[in-house]
Amino acid sequence: MKRFLGYGLLGLLAFLLFLLLRAPAGLVVGLFDERLPGLNVQAVDGTVLNGSAWGVSWRDTSIGKLNWNWRPFVLLSGWLEFRLDTDDPDAKLMGNVAIGWDRQLRFRDFSGRLPLAKLSELAGQPTPPLRGMVEFDLRELKLNAAGLPQSAAGVVHLLNLHIMLGQPLNLGDFVVQLSPATPEGFQGVIKDNNAPLDLAGILNVSPDRRYRFSGSAAVRDAGNQALRQMLNLLGPPGGDGRWKLDFSGTLAR
Repeated sequence: MKRFLGYGLLGLLAFLLFLLLRAPAGLVVGLFDERLPGLNVQAVDGTVLNGSAWGVSWRDTSIGKLNWNWRPFVLLSGWLEFRLDTDDPDAKLMGNVAIGWDRQLRFRDFSGRLPLAKLSELAGQPTPPLRGMVEFDLRELKLNAAGLPQSAAGVVHLLNLHIMLGQPLNLGDFVVQLSPATPEGFQGVIKDNNAPLDLAGILNVSPDRRYRFSGSAAVRDAGNQALRQMLNLLGPPGGDGRWKLDFSGTLAR
């Protein structure tokens, strides 16, 4: 009797799994729509297992077409994970995105390339007076149930960065190495890549949205008077010819 009951339960689970795999793609959109307020989708196609969505935008920022593949075995670790990629010329995104039972959001092996202004919009932050491209390769990024950063690890490249003060002023290329902070949050070590702006510093971001950047900057080429004049707005440099930088604040929700 116990054997037949076991077979019956196994068959029921298999049937439920079959129904889930055949469920319409809109179910996936519903899951992320609840977790990501401001997500809008015009049309969907496929199933939970494999599907696509067109006319996708988040926080009024278009990311075009979104494709996904469900990774069912990750359920064993307590995460509902999908492999995502976008088909938008201005926002190339690809990687694994998962929702935890505690409503955490996790990005793993997640990479992309998009304009800095577009990244700011997607992150819900004010657009800075900067222009350039962002390339990132994240081993992992975790957001808590409130959408605030818990940890991050990976690398971010800021390319062809310009500050928009009157005439665009070239700052150069920079790299940010991300690592988890203790006990929560993350740290970013920032350095320039032989850029006109000689920059080095550390950015700390905590789960309560507070951030702090500490570092220093200098003009790599002494003849770059425009960049020197910009840095002089911060006050006079130190005895080593570098300007000390110390900024703190709170990220927008």
